[in-house]
Order: sequence, then C-alpha cells, then structure tokens
Amino acid sequence: MSKNKKGQGVGPTLASPQGKTVEEMKEIVQTLQTQLQEHQSLATHHQTKVNHHQTMATKAQGALEVMLQMIPKEEVEEMIVEEAKENHQEMETSDG
Repeated sequence: MSKNKKGQGVGPTLASPQGKTVEEMKEIVQTLQTQLQEHQSLATHHQTKVNHHQTMATKAQGALEVMLQMIPKEEVEEMIVEEAKENHQEMETSDG
C-alpha cells in the first residue's frame, strides 16, 4: 500500500462505483481487446471463405451459361423438363 504526503495509507484507486480497481479494469480491458482481435480474425477468415465460394459459384454459373448456349435450344428445353420431373419425383419420395 502506498503512502500519501501525511503518511497515511492510501488504498487502491477505484475506477468505478462497482468497486473495481483501476488495475482490475485494465485487466478486463486487456481481456476484451484479446477477444475482439480473435473474433475479428475469425470473421475475416470466414469472410474470405465466403468470398471464395461466391467467386466460384459465379464462375460456374458463367461456364454453365456458355455451355447451354452451345447446345441446341430444343435439347436444353428437354433437359429442363427432365430435371423438373426428377425434382418432382424426389420431392414426392421425400414427403412420403
């Protein structure tokens, strides 16, 4: 415990009415800063993955569009009808 000019003991400096000392508050701030940095790092990592998947989906969509243009329109329409039938059958199977 430190002494003031009159030689009396001086307790720890309170930082808040809840009774936390300045040192306790500093420790809490350090913990919060560490947690913030960890969460920011995780968020950045996940955003990078999301961006990658979005880019790959866009590329796949572009490639699909190019390929569909190379197939005669009637054939593409038949493919769409067949896919719709398959999807309808899958839905009936999963419902029952």
